[in-house]
Amino acid sequence: MQHLSGVMKNFKNMISVSDKRCGNIDIVTNQICNRQLMIENGREFCFRCEEIAKEDLIVKEQSEELIRNREVNEMLLTFKTDSLINEDLQEATFENYIPETPSQKEALKIAKDFVQNFDGKTGLVLAGRTGVGKSHLSVSISKEIIKKKHTCLFISIPRLMTLIKSTYRKDSERSEMDVLRAIQKVDLLIFDDLGAEREDSDDKGTAWAKQKIFEITDGRAGKSTIYTSNYSGAELIQMYGERDFGRMVKDCKAVTVSGENYRLKHFKKGVS
Repeated sequence: MQHLSGVMKNFKNMISVSDKRCGNIDIVTNQICNRQLMIENGREFCFRCEEIAKEDLIVKEQSEELIRNREVNEMLLTFKTDSLINEDLQEATFENYIPETPSQKEALKIAKDFVQNFDGKTGLVLAGRTGVGKSHLSVSISKEIIKKKHTCLFISIPRLMTLIKSTYRKDSERSEMDVLRAIQKVDLLIFDDLGAEREDSDDKGTAWAKQKIFEITDGRAGKSTIYTSNYSGAELIQMYGERDFGRMVKDCKAVTVSGENYRLKHFKKGVS
């Protein structure tokens, strides 16, 4: 508290103690201060409220942030043994994302702006065909958000469904609630490949997966979520229903990413 020590050195300049008491609300305790006022150069003020409380509030906020992040990080340990990011995305960054179409350039700009102006409330929906860089941009966002000391979790939806099902085993070391609680607590959740849960499931399995996704997103109302999907907005509305999908993407900005499939493009070059 270098600032406070400097104030204490100048404390000798105080002339006297007033017979009045402070009626301010203490910003740390949220109660009436009621300490005697000081008088300096004819000005009455509360030394506690103007100097000490400000320093105490900084320490209090830093401590609360450490505790909050520790609680979230402890819950995120439930994911540490499961790779929820595909191996080919592990090294993804903004720097190695190479936009080849106007929409990809615009998507990169939007992604960077999202990080710079992150408010913990708004989100994105990145839609487009396979291989145009939606997941690459999302992983890049997650890395930058974590650098800013926010909690973030990138989740491939098919792998998440597998993870949740694994908690139903009798020998599982974690419960479904452990998984859902961790997901709902993070500052930014990235749902990768929305809609893929219906591709390898029967009607009953698809309904279960949709219910879990909605359960998670509904529990995160008011918090930032990013979705990537190979489906259009119209197709997603048909899958989830207008009402539920509207609640899922509330406060999200829609971003369409178009271009040639990056993986197939480079495969074709290799065999040509």
